This record gives sequence, structure tokens and C-alpha cells, in this order.
Amino acid sequence: MNIYRSIKRLPESVREKFYMKLREKALLRTRARLVESRVDIDSLSDEELEVIIADEEDKLIGEYKTRGILALLALLGISWI
Repeated sequence: MNIYRSIKRLPESVREKFYMKLREKALLRTRARLVESRVDIDSLSDEELEVIIADEEDKLIGEYKTRGILALLALLGISWI
């Protein structure tokens, strides 16, 4: 099942909280990524920052998908290792 469709089925207040938390995590990861690469945040335009943050949000959603699948397999007692 597509995670975006699952999220859209949630009540609006829950969706807003989810997206806010997702955005916060993406912002933290973006800051860390820029610090690691020694890039001055002030030197980037709003558009460049938005692209980096969106990339981090996509990565987080991918991780959530993977964790969801792993949790389901663990619940069912299935392992591929």
C-alpha cells in the first residue's frame, strides 16, 4: 500500500501533526547534512534549501516504509536473514 494514500485516510489533525513532525526531522537532518559538508546555510537561497529539505523528507518516508515492512515481518515471525 502506498504510504501517501494511507496518510490521506487519516483525520486532518493527525495528518497535520505527521507532516509537522516529518518537516522538523527533515530540517534537523538538513542542518546536520550542511554542517557535515561545511556549507554555510546563509549562503543558500530559499529554493536551494527547500530542495534539500524535500530530499530529506523523501528519505524519511522511504525509511518509514522500510520500517513498516520490517515491523510487519517481525510481527508475522518472518525473517529474510
